[in-house]
Amino acid sequence: MPQQFGFTPKLSANNQLLSVVEHINEGKNSNLATAAISLDIAKAFDKVWIEGLIHKLIAYKFPQYIIEIMQSYLTNRLFTVLVKNSDSTPRKLQAGVPEGGILAPIIFVLFMNDIPQVRNIILSFCADDTAILSQGKTPDKANAPLQNYLKNLEAWLVRWKRNASL
Repeated sequence: MPQQFGFTPKLSANNQLLSVVEHINEGKNSNLATAAISLDIAKAFDKVWIEGLIHKLIAYKFPQYIIEIMQSYLTNRLFTVLVKNSDSTPRKLQAGVPEGGILAPIIFVLFMNDIPQVRNIILSFCADDTAILSQGKTPDKANAPLQNYLKNLEAWLVRWKRNASL
């Protein structure tokens, strides 16, 4: 997976920003233009597609007992809403991972692990915020690979039921 600065001890959004700035400066020193896209995965933890995650865990060849534990942890969860001292009837959660849980960041990283990676495209993550960069001899030559990458990324996001805003 590309560099993940969130959920990592001693790394943060500041480290991600420094990495991106360093990449831009290296390009500038080599007379290259840099094009960048900033991507935010909408409701990242709330929208993890559980069936898709289990499919990925199987594809990653996780041991069956781990898959069963994850499935048990993520399925058959209920929620209620409290309005003016009155609870709604319990409803089943269809997606998402328990935020604040110790496993939530790991689960999110596993779900995002197979995001498309392409030569000459730099991906840098801080949790669900992503910087996507490309360089070229001219702004047009830096921009063209990003345009192509966005087509691949859109197909991946749709396949894995993700919403993103640029």
